[in-house]
Amino acid sequence: MTERDDFDKIVEGLELDLSFEDEDEVDNKKQAAEQPAEPAWSPRTDDEVDAAEEPFYRQVEPTPLIPRRRGILLAWAGLIGAPLSLVIATLAGVLLDRPIVAGASLTFVAAAIYLILQLPEHGPSRRDWPDDGAVL
Repeated sequence: MTERDDFDKIVEGLELDLSFEDEDEVDNKKQAAEQPAEPAWSPRTDDEVDAAEEPFYRQVEPTPLIPRRRGILLAWAGLIGAPLSLVIATLAGVLLDRPIVAGASLTFVAAAIYLILQLPEHGPSRRDWPDDGAVL
């Protein structure tokens, strides 16, 4: 006989159930499989949808189109107005001094940074965090 290896040492302590199914049980399972079963899924009716405890989506109040806070309104004006004024001046053929161009550029950058900092933070302090839905 060969010497026992590590696998034999591991397996010798296991109690394996090597009993096989009775032939009658196998026949009963075959007959049950041949009979048509009820469908596991059926579409829900409107009454069931209305009676559901948790709604499919959460109703969110729409945000106003024009912001109410003056700082955000001024930041949007700077973000859109600064590059727009440079484009209009260029199309009109007006040569702008360097301080004016630098001021418009800094206004654009400052407005963009301010708007980014005003974005709502989604973190553990919010009631619905971690939220798996989209915010429109």
